[in-house]
Amino acid sequence: MNDLILSGILKKDDPLSVVDALILAAIGIVIVFVVLIALMLIVSLVGKIFDSSDALQQKHPEWGQKVNDFKAKLMFWKKAQPAEEAPAEEVPALANGTCGELTLVNTSERDAAMIMAIVADSTGTPLNELRFKSIKLIEEEQK
Repeated sequence: MNDLILSGILKKDDPLSVVDALILAAIGIVIVFVVLIALMLIVSLVGKIFDSSDALQQKHPEWGQKVNDFKAKLMFWKKAQPAEEAPAEEVPALANGTCGELTLVNTSERDAAMIMAIVADSTGTPLNELRFKSIKLIEEEQK
């Protein structure tokens, strides 16, 4: 089979030249891209079939919202759609951030929450902008 496909390009007795190697590489790359395009078309076709299937949409109504959310995440380069009008009250914007992980050593969650609130209040920083790595109870030596 290889002899039939490559008979016009390669001669069996000659060593592989640079031009022949480039031709073979180009053929391989073209084959890979053709297969990838075929797979993309198959996945797109299956998606369109599932989107148009009323039976699936009735059986799993939550999928529609999940698919729309996923599509919105994929279309991050498009301009954002105008959001619904904000309520009349001005809600202060919260700072972005996460609390991360917190290690408590000999400390209850209640005490740790109080310590975090006190630090946030005394520094004037919103709690979600602070990052606590660990809180450790240090006991004084009893005399």
